[in-house]
Amino acid sequence: MYEFEPASPTYVISDTIVEHHLRGRDRTRADLPGGYRLTLRTRERHGQLEAALAAPSPTGPARICTARISAHTPTPVTSRILDAVTRFAPALPDARDARPPLAAVARLLTTGAPFQRPDEPGLFVRFGHAEAWLEGRRLGVTLGSPGSGLSLVLGGPWDAPSTARLTAAVLRELTEAAQLAGQVAALLKPGPWQVMSDQWHPDAALVLPATRRPDPEDPLGRRISRALRTVQHDLRAAQPDWDFQELIAAEGSAVALRVTLRERAVPRMVRKVVMLDGFVPDEVGNTRTTFTPADLPAPPDFAPPPPPHEVPSLDLHAAPKNERHSFGVKLELNDWAYALEPRAVFYGPGWYPFHEHVTRREKDPTAPLHDRDVPTGRTVPARVRLSPDVENFSWANEYVQLTPVDHRVQARLHLYVGQERGSTLVRTVMLEIDLRAKRVMLPPQMPTALRHQAEVKGRRILDLLLAARRERRRGVNEPRAVLAPWNRGDPPSADT
Repeated sequence: MYEFEPASPTYVISDTIVEHHLRGRDRTRADLPGGYRLTLRTRERHGQLEAALAAPSPTGPARICTARISAHTPTPVTSRILDAVTRFAPALPDARDARPPLAAVARLLTTGAPFQRPDEPGLFVRFGHAEAWLEGRRLGVTLGSPGSGLSLVLGGPWDAPSTARLTAAVLRELTEAAQLAGQVAALLKPGPWQVMSDQWHPDAALVLPATRRPDPEDPLGRRISRALRTVQHDLRAAQPDWDFQELIAAEGSAVALRVTLRERAVPRMVRKVVMLDGFVPDEVGNTRTTFTPADLPAPPDFAPPPPPHEVPSLDLHAAPKNERHSFGVKLELNDWAYALEPRAVFYGPGWYPFHEHVTRREKDPTAPLHDRDVPTGRTVPARVRLSPDVENFSWANEYVQLTPVDHRVQARLHLYVGQERGSTLVRTVMLEIDLRAKRVMLPPQMPTALRHQAEVKGRRILDLLLAARRERRRGVNEPRAVLAPWNRGDPPSADT
């Protein structure tokens, strides 16, 4: 053994793995520095390596990880991964097993792009050709093909920060992400630079200024930009098979140099300028520049799904204050009904009857300088406007806007409140019209004085939608019975 025992168990782990392979043992046990215990097993010659790590605890050795590692994984990489498990292991390994929350792990990841896949549980992390999968206490990593990579089962109370750090370490070790950064650093001339491996891809590295403090004499960073171009010229001369991308900030100056391997086809970075609410140190103006890969997947969303047979509620609300309407009118709740305002809609499938065509813009062959809308063959539910069928009049506050959601429709109304100083006071409210249950729902904060008016008008909106559905069932293609009398025109002839 070592005369001076190192603090890290990496060397002992590596020696144990080498001894296990050389002697062809079925099972090998070794005590590691710090009280850790390692058990190795190979079920078949040149097969995958199974490892179990136990940590010291007041109640005796407690298993913190069980690993299955591909036989193609180099021994130094395997040793560093198992060493990372010991470094990030929970402080009380004999406590009850815990599943780290995946949403927190995704927020804390510093390597790779987290995402989700439809109809598949867990969290996925993409890092170049490597992909990690976390579900429960299992962490699996594949390197582009089945059978490569490894699988870890974590034991003990692993929390989100430790799981995120371990995931990042495993991805970087398996892909040798630090290799390119080391090559770039070896070729750089001495200067105020730091080289880091890329966060998104293992075959990329970043050359950054050693300090982020802005130069008072050069607030726009022109000097750094020119110096980075000199670095790029020197690196290109030394390594012609490398690709380079200058990361340009909103001020027009390069803030970093990204180096990639040309043969790996690494996606390029795209710039995003984010507006800031307040002043942030080391930033010019009120914007912040970020860079993300062009193929960055959508971030994961771990919001709990709605309970079965229950849909999310609509945004039903009543405005907290009355509003003035210069052209408002007062309409008594007599025997009138709502009518559909003329618009290019037709009857379509689903609970909501009114649909419209989905179109695309293309050049008009008859007028080359103009575009035209061409139907794509798809239809979508359409927003419509309703008005009282009393007379052909500009109804101002009495118009109703319908927005389809699913089997529910959101209705926006301006309820009449009264007169004040020659202006009409109205209150904006949102109602829910449920076509499946045939009911109207009012917002909970609806004023008592306006409740009757909202109930009557909501019921009349529901009556119009049900009448349109009945007309659709009769085989009519376009709305007619629900239009106002002056908009219906002549009925279609039976001869045409």
